[in-house]
Amino acid sequence: MSARQPSTDFTRLAQYPGSGCEKYDRRGEIFSRDDVIPLWVADMDFPAPDFVTEALAERLADGAFGYAKPTSEHVEAITGWLAGQHDWPVGPETIVPVPGVVPAMAMAIRAFTSPGARVIIQPPVYFPFFQVVRDQGRELVENRLVERDSPDGSRRYQMDFEALEQQARDAEMLLLCNPHNPGGRAWNEAELGEVAAICARHDVMVISDEIHMDLTYPGIRHTPFARVAAAADCRWFTVTAPGKTFNTAGIGGGYAVIPDPQVRKRFDRECRGMHLGEGSVFGLTALKAAYTQGAHWPAELMRHVAGNRDRVIEAVRDLPIEPMAPEATYLLWLDCRGMGLSDAASDPEDRALQRFFIDEAGLGLSQGIIFGEPGRGYMRINLATPTRVIDRAMAQLREAWEKRMASRQRPA
Repeated sequence: MSARQPSTDFTRLAQYPGSGCEKYDRRGEIFSRDDVIPLWVADMDFPAPDFVTEALAERLADGAFGYAKPTSEHVEAITGWLAGQHDWPVGPETIVPVPGVVPAMAMAIRAFTSPGARVIIQPPVYFPFFQVVRDQGRELVENRLVERDSPDGSRRYQMDFEALEQQARDAEMLLLCNPHNPGGRAWNEAELGEVAAICARHDVMVISDEIHMDLTYPGIRHTPFARVAAAADCRWFTVTAPGKTFNTAGIGGGYAVIPDPQVRKRFDRECRGMHLGEGSVFGLTALKAAYTQGAHWPAELMRHVAGNRDRVIEAVRDLPIEPMAPEATYLLWLDCRGMGLSDAASDPEDRALQRFFIDEAGLGLSQGIIFGEPGRGYMRINLATPTRVIDRAMAQLREAWEKRMASRQRPA
């Protein structure tokens, strides 16, 4: 029996300048120069898998693109994916279409918290978490993650449950990033169970962002928050989308999983009040193709990403940069505090760390400080790109650091 042919060409750079993609065409705006290697936006440089692009091409050939509505086939694709990939059986009635994960969180905050309510997030965390809380007129509460040594000797983020217990006493909601962006943690069942128990004790609703759920490394399993929530009698629901997994984020669309019928009714009322519709023609087409034909794809993708992860870790081994080994996502969190460069959030002129990566190394990474104060001194790099791009980026990083060190050693 012949081996399966790869579903995409991981050597092909499908995003490029002038293609209308944010990653390349906003470089001048974000980094003040157009020639940095862009490794910031959390999407992939290579093509979406062939079964998705073929389904889109077939739908395009129809030539009619009227208002779209999810069918029972789309819902069955979602429930089949959750059961098959994550051992998470859900009823079709629990699936609610949403325009995206962050808009869904905004609607959840509006529907289930009162004006001025305290909403907990766990920085460093995906930076829209901060703004989506503030934009709804709620008070932001930071339950900061802490770095601790793991049994294998690596450093990973852990939750501060003692602080969370106190903060939950007068909060109404917690936004959970599961798996965690940017730290790459795949929170385990014990950790999520403790979150559920604390939030249940204080009647704090949990909205679990699980958009990176399919992107775990070999040997790691994603734990849906749903697995622990019921036992704790915690109020919750999950929001997610296929966009990260299949590189279709630009098409849009996602869904919520809401088992409680009363919660579902209230959330649906909020959605209808915003008149956001139920999805786009191409978003629904991509979702159905991805979830019905793509069972093999996450492992195929993450094998490539793991290779890039290992190349970065090896490349910086003798530099003052310490990667936080990820369990999930195609993002790598780099501890650059050993470089001794300032990283000020408030003063745009005092960002020596970011300026080094941009001006000296020619790299466009995400600055850690945008993920919250605990991200100061970190940078986030996107690994979902052809390996030659990673190798070139690491060569430029090394050359820039060696030049900087050589200049320090020259006599005045």
